[in-house]
Amino acid sequence: MSNTPAPPGNLQTSSQSENQKGYHALSTVQSGIKQSQEEVRTTMSGLIHAYGGQDGGAYQRLLADWSGQVDIITKNINQMMEQLQETGMLQRGLQGQTTATIETSSRSNDVLAQLI
Repeated sequence: MSNTPAPPGNLQTSSQSENQKGYHALSTVQSGIKQSQEEVRTTMSGLIHAYGGQDGGAYQRLLADWSGQVDIITKNINQMMEQLQETGMLQRGLQGQTTATIETSSRSNDVLAQLI
């Protein structure tokens, strides 16, 4: 398997596309996790009323701990999504600056060609 470099001009677009794919994948994962967490919370709420004693309390603490860990995971996913958004904005800005520089250079060459 060879690592053929991408044709010139496609790297920036490809990178932006990969950022978007990553963002959407993380968004889908986060949504699924939140849905599962809500289902567990609903179950936990029902168990609180029906399941007593030490073992019931221990199970409730276990579910609460699990839910706390899920909160940390979803927070980290959200931070990753924000980072991908920031990266995408920076890439678009850089792409715009590069295009403007090339266009300015092209106009300069046109003027130079007229002078010659």
